[in-house]
Amino acid sequence: VVSLVRDAGGIPICKTNLSQLIFFFECSNPIWGRTLNPYSKSYSSGGTSGGEAALLAMDGAVLGWGTDIGGSLRIPASFCGIYSLKPGWSRISMTGVQGTWPGFEGIRTVAGPMGRSVDDIELAARLVFGKQGNEYDPAPLPYRAPEMPKKLRFGFYLSDNFVKPSPACQHAVLETVEALRKAGHECLEFELPEAKRAMEIFIGITAADKYKTLSADLGNDPLEPGVTPLVVGPRLPGWFRNSVAWLLGKLYKDEVFPGTMCAACEKPVVEYHRWVRQRDEFVRMFYREVWDKYQFDGILAPALALPGLPHGSVQYLSGLACIDLLYNVVESPVGTVPITRVGPTEDALTAEWTDARVGRGHGSPLVERLLYGNLNPSSASGGGFYNAEKMAGLPVGVQVVGRRWEDEKVVEMMRVVDSALGPRDFGPLSWKAQ
Repeated sequence: VVSLVRDAGGIPICKTNLSQLIFFFECSNPIWGRTLNPYSKSYSSGGTSGGEAALLAMDGAVLGWGTDIGGSLRIPASFCGIYSLKPGWSRISMTGVQGTWPGFEGIRTVAGPMGRSVDDIELAARLVFGKQGNEYDPAPLPYRAPEMPKKLRFGFYLSDNFVKPSPACQHAVLETVEALRKAGHECLEFELPEAKRAMEIFIGITAADKYKTLSADLGNDPLEPGVTPLVVGPRLPGWFRNSVAWLLGKLYKDEVFPGTMCAACEKPVVEYHRWVRQRDEFVRMFYREVWDKYQFDGILAPALALPGLPHGSVQYLSGLACIDLLYNVVESPVGTVPITRVGPTEDALTAEWTDARVGRGHGSPLVERLLYGNLNPSSASGGGFYNAEKMAGLPVGVQVVGRRWEDEKVVEMMRVVDSALGPRDFGPLSWKAQ
C-alpha cells in the first residue's frame, strides 16, 4: 500500500498510534501512551486505528490507512467524525501490512482507507484495489465503477440484540433513514438474525489457542487494561470460566453474554475445524436470511453502541464490538459515514434504555447495566458509561454495509448517504481546537 501511494505521488508523513496487540478498540499502548478523541480529552479516539483517525479529524493528513479484524477501521472513524472503508478480503494487498497476528486465517484482517470525504475513500480504493504486491495476495480485480439504480433499497436496524445501542447511536441511523427516504430511496427495518451467534463464533475461533500467538511477543511488557481480559480470560480453568458464566447468567438473567465467555477457551484442532465450519454455515444463513430474502442494496447499522468510550472502559465493554465484528465474520465490505453529534438533551437516557422491560432491542442485561445503569430523572446519565451531557458534541457515524465483492457499490452508497444528509459539520477544515 505504501509503495502504491508513493508511486502515485503521495508523501507518507508518519506512522500513527494504535492499541497494544492491535486487538481492542481503544487506542493506547505502553510505549506511546493514549490517543485522545479530538473532540473531548475525556474519551478515546477508538481503536485499533485510533491514531490515524484522530490525525485525519484534525486535518493533520489528507489520507490515512488502517486495518480491521473486528471494527478497527469503523469504530475510530465514527468516534472521530471521519470516513472509512473496510473492504472485503482480497481487495487490497496485505504485503508489508502488520496484521493482528500472522498465520491466522479464521477471521481475516483487512487493510482499508480512512479519509475526510467519500472522494478521499474512492481515490484510495481506485489506487489500491486489485494491485498485487510481492505475495500476490489480492484478487486481480481493479476498481469497477458500479451502475447505481436511481432508487436504492436499504435495510436498517437499531439494535443487534446483543447490546442495545445508545440513544445517540440509534438517532444517527434514524436520521440517515429519514434523509434517504426524503431523497426517494426505500428503507426497510428488519431484524438482524443471530448476531449473538456471530459473536460466539468470532471469540470461539480467535481464542482457540488462548491468544498465545497474539500475545507471544509481550514478554514482560506492562499490559494495557484493554488487553488484560484477552490474555487472562481464555487461560482460566474451564470449570472456573464456565462457572462464572453460569453465575452471571443467573444473577443478571442474562442469556446473551455468558455464551461468549464459554466460547473463549482453548480448542484442539479438530474442534477448531468445527468452529470454522460453523462460521461458514453462519455466512450462508446470513446471506440467505438477509441479502436473498430482502434483496437489499445495502444495510445501515449503528457503528457501535456508544458514541465514545471513556478511557480505560473497553476492559469492561469488549462485547460492544459484536455490532461490528459480525461483518468480519461474513466478510462484507463496510463503509463508515459521520452523521451527527451527541446532543445533551435529545440523546438523554429514558426508561427504554435503563429498564429491559421497556422498549425493544435489548440484549445482555449485564453489559447494558454497565452502559446505562439506572435512570436518574435529574440527569442525562443513569450512572453507566453512557452520559449524553458529558458526551455532547462527540461525532456519531453509521455503518453502510454491502454484499461480498460489491466494495465499489458501498463507496457509492456512502456518497448517496452523504448527499442525502446534506452539508454537516464534518470534512476538511471542520475541526476546531478544544
